[in-house]
Amino acid sequence: MKKLYIFYILLSFIGVIFIIRLYYIQIYTEKYILNAFNTSIKQEIIIPERGSIFDRKNNLLVFNKFIYELSVIPILLDDNMNIIEFCNLLGIEKNIFYKNLEKAKSYSKYLPSIFLPFISKEKFASIQEKLYKYKGFDWTKRSLRDYKVESSANILGYLGEVSMKDIKKESSYYQRGDFIGWAGVEKSYEKILRGKKGIKYWVKDRNGCIIGSYNNKKNNIKAIIGNDISLTIDWNLQNYAEQLMYQKKGGIVAINPKNGEILSLVSSPINNPNYFVGINRYKKIKKLIKNTIDYPLFDRTTQARYPPASPFKLLTELAGLQMGVVDTKTTFICYKGFKQGKKRIQCHSGFHGFPIGIETAVAVSCNNYFAQVYKRVIEKYPKNLTKGVNEWSEIIKSFGFGNYLYNDLATGEKGVIPSGDYYNKKYGDTKWNALTIISNSIGQGEINVTPIQLANMVCAIANKGYFYTPHIVKCINHKPIYNSNYTLAKYTKVKSKYFNFIINGMEKVFIIGTGKSFKSSDIRMAGKTGTAQNFIKIKNRVISLPDHSIFILFAPVEDPKIAISVIIENGGFGSRWAGPIASLIAEKYIKNNVLRTNLENRILTSGLQKVYDSIAIMKGYK
Repeated sequence: MKKLYIFYILLSFIGVIFIIRLYYIQIYTEKYILNAFNTSIKQEIIIPERGSIFDRKNNLLVFNKFIYELSVIPILLDDNMNIIEFCNLLGIEKNIFYKNLEKAKSYSKYLPSIFLPFISKEKFASIQEKLYKYKGFDWTKRSLRDYKVESSANILGYLGEVSMKDIKKESSYYQRGDFIGWAGVEKSYEKILRGKKGIKYWVKDRNGCIIGSYNNKKNNIKAIIGNDISLTIDWNLQNYAEQLMYQKKGGIVAINPKNGEILSLVSSPINNPNYFVGINRYKKIKKLIKNTIDYPLFDRTTQARYPPASPFKLLTELAGLQMGVVDTKTTFICYKGFKQGKKRIQCHSGFHGFPIGIETAVAVSCNNYFAQVYKRVIEKYPKNLTKGVNEWSEIIKSFGFGNYLYNDLATGEKGVIPSGDYYNKKYGDTKWNALTIISNSIGQGEINVTPIQLANMVCAIANKGYFYTPHIVKCINHKPIYNSNYTLAKYTKVKSKYFNFIINGMEKVFIIGTGKSFKSSDIRMAGKTGTAQNFIKIKNRVISLPDHSIFILFAPVEDPKIAISVIIENGGFGSRWAGPIASLIAEKYIKNNVLRTNLENRILTSGLQKVYDSIAIMKGYK
């Protein structure tokens, strides 16, 4: 009896709780009131303004302008709707109406999706007056990107409509018809730039016309505009570097070695981000994708992989010093190249027949010197060549090669730095030796790097053994970012004491080496030319194409402020195109002016279009 009494008390208690909860929901909660009146209440999703983008000096690069979009819920359409009248109102053909409606149905019959995007303010004014006559249709106001510049699409990026994959990944935010960053910082900083959506509730009359806000706006959720970002890019320098790429393909990367801030990132051919805005954007994008001659959407600064050629010799020497197989007094006599057995690597340094040391070898780019160093590196452990290659590989990778740099850029490539295990797999254990892979010594062979990795290497040399992860955003809402990935130095596996000899040799490039013809009279620069061999395979034939022109540089030597890598595809010798371009960019950044106007005019007004046309004919594109 006592247990039954307790049961009745417990049952009564639960009943009271339910009654109180029902009372609260009906009297104090408007959630169900909204549901009851949803046929007379319009829910307007407020798309927030996307954050603006500035350069490091607060020059505005990307802003917003407003457009309207027409959305549809297919299930609500009236069977007796006057489709011809509606098409005339919108200014579209009847087939476009059915095409857009089917696209909406394929997404959902019950959820709103974009029916007609990019409606101007003027056109929308005439549409809005009569929209009440067409059930199932509604409108949304959204901001559209307004790029204030006509280049650097590889940096800024552009927006595109969300895919089903995007919606599934973040269904709480995105719905069909929304836009998302497709490239550049628009993509890598999407969540920072996009803001948070809001909701407004409006009361409609029986004709569907808005007659006022619902419940004095108490249920509205305010949209939060996106955060502004300021790039590390110096727009004046970026613009200048782009001009220097007239009729040239390739990449330019300039970084501040003191903090890893990217000052310039030029991928040529250069794209205008405004091509990716507006109703015809997909046609333009499709045209760019189909351009398999120039590959204009391919970011050559972060995605293209090139043999680094002679600039890589600097790491060959540093690895040799660190591994103890050579020292700073080691010399080799060059007899017009490296010769051992059947292996030959020609040398055109002009310093033949007498001992060459580290600084001279760097200055004149002696192939024999670096081949000899590399041979000693690989043979450090005579009975275990794999171990020697692996040790060398780890040293090289400590400079940022062979790995993603884990920066804030939207694209990137690892490149290739082979290991001993790689060669065991390729040739078989004990079936290869130092001569098999000797081309690595001069930056050829299997080695592939990206221009940004090459520029990062220059930073590590300028800093004598460490670098900061290259990054492209400096401030968020005009407040400096504090991310340990960018503010903490990464140290290489090479001791600091060895770098001075490399730097002295790089400075001599402008005194006795290949940089004499474009030397600055008042800025101490340290550089290294490179001429990368370039082969393609056409119909089972390996064909040699014009070499790539490469140059790396940092300046001033006494207080490095800028580190640069330049790669000009099919440009020939490094001293012809890449070297002058790198030195002009350094002068422009340090002095804010260029005195070598004759050199500047030559680079600004001449290019390689005839070379590219001949290559296109060879490949069968023209």
